[in-house]
Amino acid sequence: MADMVIVPGRADGPHYVNTEDAADVWTWLDPAPTDAPAGIPYRRLASLGNVGGPFPYLYTVELDIAPEHLEAVFAWYEGEHLPMLTGCPGCIGGTRFQRLDGGSPNLLAAYRFERPEVNQTPEWDRARSTEWTARVRPYFRASRRFMRRLEG
Repeated sequence: MADMVIVPGRADGPHYVNTEDAADVWTWLDPAPTDAPAGIPYRRLASLGNVGGPFPYLYTVELDIAPEHLEAVFAWYEGEHLPMLTGCPGCIGGTRFQRLDGGSPNLLAAYRFERPEVNQTPEWDRARSTEWTARVRPYFRASRRFMRRLEG
């Protein structure tokens, strides 16, 4: 069973709207109810901070990582990246997920923000610019980033 489900569009649950495309809406079901509607299923890998939402802003980063590089990316995320990003001013908490249905991208990181500019601060830039980050970045086959605001 999934720990979290994203339903594209509006279903019963909190709706997060892409700040650059109002037609792009996710229903964010975390934790996933036992009767969750069809959507994209994920298992929780790690969380830091307050992740018990809903929150004003949800910043998501989707990555596709080849199976042979998952261990290195997991070590980086948990050993450095997630703690550094969730420690930035205005970041309430963060969670890492792995997609369960075999789809791509296969990893998702979700950061809960007080305001949409949190990922534009010097602290955030420093957290994304470490030597360890530079070593794992070549493993990213694809990445997508979205800022979403809570609807309503």
